Amino acid sequence: MMNKYVVIVIGITVVIISALTILNTPSDTTILLPSPYAEDRASAVKVIADGLEFPTGVAVLPDKRIVITEQTGKTLILNSNGSQLNNYEITNNYFDEGAGLLGLAIHPQFVNNHYLYLYYTYKNNDNQTFNKVIRLQEKNNSLSETETIIDHIPASKLHNGGVLKFGPDGKLYIGVGDTTNSELSQNLSSLAGKILRINDDGTIPNDNPFPNSSIYSYGHRNVVGITWDFNNNTMYASEAGRIGNDEINVIKAGENYGWPIEECGNLEESLFINAEFCFTPSIYPSGILISNSTKLDYYGKLIVATLKGEHLRSIDPISKDQSSILTGYGKIKDVAEDSDGSLYLITNNRDFFDNDGGADKMLKIVKNE
Repeated sequence: MMNKYVVIVIGITVVIISALTILNTPSDTTILLPSPYAEDRASAVKVIADGLEFPTGVAVLPDKRIVITEQTGKTLILNSNGSQLNNYEITNNYFDEGAGLLGLAIHPQFVNNHYLYLYYTYKNNDNQTFNKVIRLQEKNNSLSETETIIDHIPASKLHNGGVLKFGPDGKLYIGVGDTTNSELSQNLSSLAGKILRINDDGTIPNDNPFPNSSIYSYGHRNVVGITWDFNNNTMYASEAGRIGNDEINVIKAGENYGWPIEECGNLEESLFINAEFCFTPSIYPSGILISNSTKLDYYGKLIVATLKGEHLRSIDPISKDQSSILTGYGKIKDVAEDSDGSLYLITNNRDFFDNDGGADKMLKIVKNE
């Protein structure tokens, strides 16, 4: 009886808090938390890896092996059950509050070339800080660096961006933060505060919007999530605002997204591309994807990992309806989907300064059969 009573009280409390939040929030993006009755859910959550140290990215290989990057400089290769097969460590990785190994991308032709790409922060011999992207090749669960793809990307302790994703055009897209120097986001002579677009070998595509430049879009604060709706090639990117005003934007070639002049279309007459979705209070949207599977009933939905929001969110890009998929695991950094439609996500609860958050986990959401 006591356990049932506690569950009922928790459920009532969740509803009251959520209702009060909605009534006192100027944004229409605040949503009710899911039912506390786990048995009512159509999907199940499994912890398949634990003991992670500051995980930043997760990706699933075609054969269901899993790759995880850790901000401290390690890239882990796991089997489908979460057991570690091997790891690769970047020796010159510069790990700081918002710096380190931040991004991971799997080449779309991985089955043939076994390439993957990493984005990380480092210091050169003159103690200058930069970000770079390297290409590695996997063989028998081991990784070896093949070449630097792009270098001397602006860097600092914070706002380094770091997300890497291949688009439907086969090009590599790179989110770069403003490095806390917000004016650089409007400066087309700087790579800071931009989304870059390059060929898989690091060369600049001929059809980029600015001649002889890797810049694809600008006016960004700190892009940390990129995805596409592969049915219509619509590109989305996520970034946190200064105080609220978090954005998910539809990204178009050559366009200006306003930072630091404007957030979430808050000028009376906007001069820039307005956000597709805006979140105030902040949820800090991080890794994102568009589901390509009907297995978990999220086909075509935008799946968003949130750090401040501490939940995994589903957004219908057409109806704009939003709901919470998962709560109760703290901060969620990134999310990936395998060919069967299962979702993989990594938590980000460990605090850089006091380490009291404990080790982080990788979770898998599967159909509850």
